[in-house]
Amino acid sequence: MEGMDEEIRYKTQETKIFKYGTLYLVSRFLYLSLVRHGHRIKAFVETIWDWYSTHKRILPWRDLAIEDETERGYRILVSEVMLQQTQVSRVIVIYKRFLDQFPTLEDLATASNKDVILAWRGMGYNSRALRLRDAAKKIMQNPVGPKYFGPTGFFPKEMHELLSIPGIGRYTAGAIRNFAFHLPTPCIDTNIRRILHRTFFGPENPDGRWKMDDKALLKLAGEVLNVAVQPPPRPSGTPPPCTGEGTGGGGRSPADWHAALMDFGSLVQTKSCPKWEICPLTQKGIMVTNRNSFEKAQSSRLRQGCGGQAKLKTQSSREPGRLVGSTFIPNRIFRGKIVEELRDAKRGVAFTDLGKRICIDWDTKEHRAWLRDILKKLQRDEMIEERAGRYLLAS
Repeated sequence: MEGMDEEIRYKTQETKIFKYGTLYLVSRFLYLSLVRHGHRIKAFVETIWDWYSTHKRILPWRDLAIEDETERGYRILVSEVMLQQTQVSRVIVIYKRFLDQFPTLEDLATASNKDVILAWRGMGYNSRALRLRDAAKKIMQNPVGPKYFGPTGFFPKEMHELLSIPGIGRYTAGAIRNFAFHLPTPCIDTNIRRILHRTFFGPENPDGRWKMDDKALLKLAGEVLNVAVQPPPRPSGTPPPCTGEGTGGGGRSPADWHAALMDFGSLVQTKSCPKWEICPLTQKGIMVTNRNSFEKAQSSRLRQGCGGQAKLKTQSSREPGRLVGSTFIPNRIFRGKIVEELRDAKRGVAFTDLGKRICIDWDTKEHRAWLRDILKKLQRDEMIEERAGRYLLAS
């Protein structure tokens, strides 16, 4: 009996030792994983900062030496809306022209639909122009807005305030806080998503989607940002740099950090053809993705698309449009063409003439209902209007 009790006692001790030993190993593994993750973040941050120090792009909406916060906020808002789905080179030209016509938030807020759409020429996605004007209106209606034009202005800074403005999403709100007010705010755009995912999680899936969702990437972006805005290593005895409000007293600017990520995504880690040979993240072994893993995913994507034209039509049919010959053209392209045709048409354009101008295959009988539907939606969006059977830009 005593022998059995002794055996049970030994087995219990062995179980406890195994249990606590396992817990120790798991804890040790998690600790080492966190340490490696922290080291990777630090190495990533310093590599991006080093790269940016010699490759920074000079853009008119960056480094705004403007004391008035409302003017800074307004200029960043305009640039962010313009940069949605439009190339930087085109925005540079139109940004200046737009601000020449609407130099202040109030000027834009009081502008007519027609004036805004005319000023938006060359940008595409014309509904953005009206959403931008409506956002300016909303900000001007702020209870402390026009009543207070103090030395710093009245442009909203807090996330909940910015997100309450129609047309401003989470990324744009974060960008305004980072670029206009130097308030560190993690945010995700296409470039930042691509760099963070390729560095820490791997390449995009063969279908072009990402393994990790934006919730996980936003959490990671916050961890990275906390490290990025810390003061850089410097020799003892040298004074800290002065980088503006929100940087923690001598820390680095959140505006510069997000600009660095965007430049790196635009110039090095591009969507389809990353420049692996000059990517410092790849050369230092910091980025999980490399040329081989990326090309493997790309080749898999190409194999999935070997269905040819039928595959293309299936993907394109996710948005409204129609076939012109053998090419699928989304309705948004035709919407843009309609607005372009009406910009300089002071007397307007008749329905059939408009159809002939925007469609090389125009057939009145076949396309009448389709074009009517597009025009009604443009009217509903207050971009165009109809007078005596002719269509004009909304006044």
